[in-house]
Amino acid sequence: MSTTLDATRDPAAGPAEPPVTPGRARRGLPGLLSLLPLVTGLAGIAFTLRCYGVSLPTTLAFAGWLVAGVVLPGTLLWRALLGRSGWLVADVVAGAAVGYVMEVFAYVAARAAGAPLLVLAWPAGMIAASLLVPRLRKAWRGTVAPVRTPALWSWSMLLVVGVFVLRSVRMFRSHGLDWPITNPADADTPFHLALIAEAKQHLPMQAPWVSGEPLVYHWFVYPEMAATSWVTGIDPLTLLVRLTPLPMFAGTLLLVAVLARRLTGGWWTGPVAAVVTLFVLAPDPYGWPHTDGWFGFSAYEDGSVFRLVAWTSPTQTFGALLFAAVVLVLLDRFEHRGGKGPWLLFTLLLAGLAGAKSPYLPLLTGALVLVVLVRLVARRGLHRPALLAAALTAACTVAAQFVLYDSGANQGLVVRPLATMDGFATVAATWTGYTGPGTPAGHARVAAGLTVLCWLFMWAGALTLGRRALDPPVLLLLAVGAGGLAGVLLFGHPGGSQSYLIVSARPYLALASVVGLAAVAGRMTRVRAGLLALAAAVGVAAVLLLRRFDTVQPVGERLGWELARPYLILAGLAFTVGVAGVVAGLIRRDRRVLAMLVALCAGFGLPTAYDQTAAVVTDTAAGGWRAVPAADLVGPDGRTSAIDRDTWDAGRWLRAHTGPGDLLATNAHCFGVRPPGERCDNRRFALAAASGRRVLVEGWGFTNTTYERAAADGVPPWFADFWDPERLAANDAAFTDPGPATIGVLRDRYHVRWLVADATAGPVGDLGAFVVPRFTAGQLTVYEVA
Repeated sequence: MSTTLDATRDPAAGPAEPPVTPGRARRGLPGLLSLLPLVTGLAGIAFTLRCYGVSLPTTLAFAGWLVAGVVLPGTLLWRALLGRSGWLVADVVAGAAVGYVMEVFAYVAARAAGAPLLVLAWPAGMIAASLLVPRLRKAWRGTVAPVRTPALWSWSMLLVVGVFVLRSVRMFRSHGLDWPITNPADADTPFHLALIAEAKQHLPMQAPWVSGEPLVYHWFVYPEMAATSWVTGIDPLTLLVRLTPLPMFAGTLLLVAVLARRLTGGWWTGPVAAVVTLFVLAPDPYGWPHTDGWFGFSAYEDGSVFRLVAWTSPTQTFGALLFAAVVLVLLDRFEHRGGKGPWLLFTLLLAGLAGAKSPYLPLLTGALVLVVLVRLVARRGLHRPALLAAALTAACTVAAQFVLYDSGANQGLVVRPLATMDGFATVAATWTGYTGPGTPAGHARVAAGLTVLCWLFMWAGALTLGRRALDPPVLLLLAVGAGGLAGVLLFGHPGGSQSYLIVSARPYLALASVVGLAAVAGRMTRVRAGLLALAAAVGVAAVLLLRRFDTVQPVGERLGWELARPYLILAGLAFTVGVAGVVAGLIRRDRRVLAMLVALCAGFGLPTAYDQTAAVVTDTAAGGWRAVPAADLVGPDGRTSAIDRDTWDAGRWLRAHTGPGDLLATNAHCFGVRPPGERCDNRRFALAAASGRRVLVEGWGFTNTTYERAAADGVPPWFADFWDPERLAANDAAFTDPGPATIGVLRDRYHVRWLVADATAGPVGDLGAFVVPRFTAGQLTVYEVA
């Protein structure tokens, strides 16, 4: 296969089997050279991790389990059920998704049996069966005509993944492997860390920061990390903030590239789809200097994972990988209807996806139903694979609601149109007051209009699909994307979680856009590739010129026309090129000008990604390649971490000197420093995270009961009161009024074994007269209840 950008077929002809190159796989030096991108990438990742505290033996142990315990057995199972595609890259990456699912299920069974290392039975059994059973033995071999991956494709994907790793340095610098482990405002990392510890020691899982509260959550990623920790001995914190999300997100990008080639037949579309997924963001013609926002880089929600969602939400990252594998199986079923193995594989992946991230199954169910309905209306016939897939997905969705999500328990998501635009604390809202809380609904509608305009820029290729939009595979992409966009416009959540709908849909909008681009670009050549690159460069230049000559001051409560003006100028430029494309299509029947329009609009969003990448390089060069410069992480209240140092040290001691079943009690219940007269922020998970032990009641945030209480009281969930005042009163009385009676209640009724008294959280009585002091860390003392 040539290493140029040439496609092997006309993408406008519609989806088909990926082309193959006859002959045997490369041997000798050419074969070794084909591994050079992979080796280079792995070496770069290992070096980067070493700079941030992960030793080479730790990285090798993680990689060893990933290969032997996840990827290899998963690939064998993928090939056994679906068949060998001939393209090793596709089989391995999709097999990794299957391997993760099987690892989770195997670990849950092993943990329930009280022997977590029995998780090893899954890879050992799969590998042994594939060696011993003749029918399965063929999964080891390639096809007669294997697909050779072009070197340019491999190096392009390495570059895309490499930029993501570089961007991850922002996470590595603000999250350490010892104190301070987080930045001051990050309540999520202690939350995730506590749940990994819970998965290591207990099943069924509870919310460990409030003992006895069922865990109503998509929790499958935590058993995955717990299994890895048991097998390799790697600390859960290292897995959470350094290792686990890297292969999951890289696998998602690779699957996006695989899907693009599957849909178009062109090699060039794979890296382009990965670029659009990761780097084509909402245009930022203002050029206002700002640092990372939790939810974006501007007021206009684009679903970007460039804002470190891949790290702050491991559940999202895990779900994204599994969903991409589900879509790949669906494309196979849409084209080849026979065989039970693929449907078994589809169901297996659905079961894993159900507990990985909750938005995906409803999105997929709605998308498949739409495919069936459109096919029924347009072709007057049933699309049976889509109908069967919809039935399986709906059944899995319903089962997940009862088994995992407490029959549709309240997690704060409500129907509230334009809540994203009206209530998000985005960067532009903070600067201007334009879209902040309490702004008039008219302003929110304007912001919504600009948001939709940004979507049209980012995924303009979807508008050039023409008749291909009715093809079931492409229609599926569009339906998933539409569901994500509608979710952002129609729903609200106190913590902004409706954004995960567009984050989930973003790769499929990117794929639809690239399919449209391929449809109008025709057969790709170097000349056409150069013209598309030139059009994208013009888009980049337009944004940079607006920043320089059409400045908008980030001030003023009445900012309106000024905020919209640069976007309307960009829209005017795109409209002009679009009209030229339509005229060329009518006169010369040549739609290639529309490909230039798609590239131009994509170019509008590239400076945003560049700004954020450049900021990482600049900050790292100034602060050094090191983790957690504590002096740079001081919050407004003086904290340098979401887990204070005393709690971290005491937690490490407790983890080493207590049993997994020991229950703790503490008098510290609020996240951060609580000013006088302010309500308690109940998102405190620090002790549960640091100790890896359950706490009678530490915080009570991020639980279903808290969301229900908040809805009843009409307050944000993180300010809701605890639902069991009797338990909280008994807990606190043991610290403020210690004695045989108060401490006895915790010991005899609640079975508390350890008291963790924090002098900064409030008055503490003379506990030493009634319980045994065992460890002191600054203002915090650990007591054992005899």
